[in-house]
Amino acid sequence: MARGGAALTDSLREAARSLLRARLRTILGLVGIAMGIASVIAMISTGEIATAEARKKFEAVGTDILSVLKSEDQPAAAQDAAIGLEDALDVADRLSTIAEAAPRIRSSGSFLYAGKDAGSGSVQGVSESFARVNRLQVAEGRFVSDLDRGRYFAVVGAEVAQKMRRLGASEVVGEIVGAGDWLYTVIGVLADTPESYALPFSVDANKSVFVPVTTVRRLSPDAQIELIVARVAPGVHYADAAADIQTFFAERSRGLAVQVTSAEQLIERMEAQLGVMTLLLGAVGSISLIVGGLGVMNVMLISVAERRREIGVRLALGASPGDIQSQFLVEALILTMGGGVVGILIGTGATYGLCRFFFEWDFFVSPTSIAAGVGVSSAIGLFFGFQPAYQASRLDPIIALQGE
Repeated sequence: MARGGAALTDSLREAARSLLRARLRTILGLVGIAMGIASVIAMISTGEIATAEARKKFEAVGTDILSVLKSEDQPAAAQDAAIGLEDALDVADRLSTIAEAAPRIRSSGSFLYAGKDAGSGSVQGVSESFARVNRLQVAEGRFVSDLDRGRYFAVVGAEVAQKMRRLGASEVVGEIVGAGDWLYTVIGVLADTPESYALPFSVDANKSVFVPVTTVRRLSPDAQIELIVARVAPGVHYADAAADIQTFFAERSRGLAVQVTSAEQLIERMEAQLGVMTLLLGAVGSISLIVGGLGVMNVMLISVAERRREIGVRLALGASPGDIQSQFLVEALILTMGGGVVGILIGTGATYGLCRFFFEWDFFVSPTSIAAGVGVSSAIGLFFGFQPAYQASRLDPIIALQGE
């Protein structure tokens, strides 16, 4: 043990001296490895941060959301069937797996205030629960209530309210707004709501006017519910909730088939796709590692060629081929591990720069990328340093002592 430790110490000391004597080659080899490791760390970390940011967007609206649409592929008996309003309103009451559900009937139209154009957008017939399910915040007044059955009340989005103020409305609540072919009394104004693209449906709250769904059905009896947004009850798996919804509508509407999409399903698909993308990014970064490894091999081969006399003297004095081989392997490991440390620092800095100045993401460094950087740099040192080390250990002492 003592002799082994002393031999390793001597190898390390001699390796350091050798690398310092050839500073330029050492720096070039180190830079090649550092750039390769930095690329791998930056790409893997960026991929994992992108996955985390995408999940955060889903969690902002809730991972327990389900969207229910009428399926395009209907059985023959249900070709003319539609989602009934009463059925849609009863989903949460009838199914224990659903905490809350909100139907929507949507159309597009232009808005008028005081006879002037106030823009255009969506006119959405919704229930009281629509604001809770989609986490819409009311800045002034209140949202439509289930007690507003058939009433000509409206809640306007932030952009619609802003245009009304520009047209002279000092207090938006209480004013009359024209939406489509009808006039409504404004009972509420929504706070500014950024659109979330994480879900398979859009709310577009800022540019919309929300009215009671019963009012829309009264004015347009043939208008169909195009979407139900539901939240899964706590502790229930989304697949069980989806199956219950499909069975419920099939029983209530002559075999009507509905398509249920879960936020969790979308997250799983998204994370699988981003995981593949992260692997591809890591693979692309690994190409530069191979180039860096070839640089290390070149440095070590030149070192062997320049130190033939030294190798011959050591062999003549009794050094074994194993001692010579370990000497050059240690040099290769020091070179690549040093490059690995520098590469980790550069890769971390590059990842921070991308997060801070380009994407405005929360910064973190993937432990996987750090482990990969250390492991890969060690593996490169052994792999690309083995051939020069093996070549050095097999030199004939007499030929080596003859010089260059």
